[in-house]
Amino acid sequence: MYPQPTQITLTQAELTSQKISSHNLQSAIEALHRDGLVVLSNAVSPGHLDKLNERMVPEAKTLYERSSTHRNFGAKTGNIQQEPVLEKDYVFQDVVANLFALQVVECMFGPRPSLRFYSANTAFKAENRQPVHVDVNFDFPKIPWGYAININLVETTPENGATEVWLGSHTDTTKDVLDPQYAHKQVREDLLDERRKIGKGGIQPQRLPKGSLIIRDMRLWHAGMPNTTDEPRVMLVTILFPHWYRSQQKILLPAALGETVKRWEGVDAQVDWVEEGYDYLQGRHDHDFSLKP
Repeated sequence: MYPQPTQITLTQAELTSQKISSHNLQSAIEALHRDGLVVLSNAVSPGHLDKLNERMVPEAKTLYERSSTHRNFGAKTGNIQQEPVLEKDYVFQDVVANLFALQVVECMFGPRPSLRFYSANTAFKAENRQPVHVDVNFDFPKIPWGYAININLVETTPENGATEVWLGSHTDTTKDVLDPQYAHKQVREDLLDERRKIGKGGIQPQRLPKGSLIIRDMRLWHAGMPNTTDEPRVMLVTILFPHWYRSQQKILLPAALGETVKRWEGVDAQVDWVEEGYDYLQGRHDHDFSLKP
């Protein structure tokens, strides 16, 4: 059995002060260096997630019926791209710019990481898995340069499609690990076999409690897995970059939250503001994570 990801449960004192302790911070940083992934198991308000889930699951079902909806790795995986609700009462700091995640990431990047991506994908009941992949295929730096922050809106297990992760695969990953015959950034099969032979294959977390926050190195190999239940499972994602990272990518947020977002601590939120009534369900697939010259 391959080892499970490191899960850190924040203490009541940490939750009250919104400050992660030096011991938990050390554990998180060690996990990111070693595994490329760490879980903070109670970093997000379950109430905020319930509110989002009540809205986003019905919206996901609407999107699923549309032929124009983007389907990640084809229709048979049951995985669609979905944008979060862009209304002021559905944007929560502990979801979009979580202070605990920021405290961990700034130890890897330096102060005030840049927030440049906010989206979601939703797993419907399916039998097919995604191929093992990384999310980018440009000449990315050989150091930590981006962390995806994933938040599932419900408790997540292998039964409802917990993402498969290949712990430690980030350490020597360049775009050369990708199979050039595929357009979907798939990792070469010979490299997958090599890691399996040395006991470092992919694993699914056995249980991620509702309120968990996953910090994942953008270089880490991973794959969406089938949701075998009848209930769609929504996973939010934001991406943080170091302040030196040259990108023009921005997130969309409601203009009504402009002053509130400016007061968010520890993050440099790069935002294009949208007015009330903006049709966020139209989707947005023009993102570019590449490092500019």
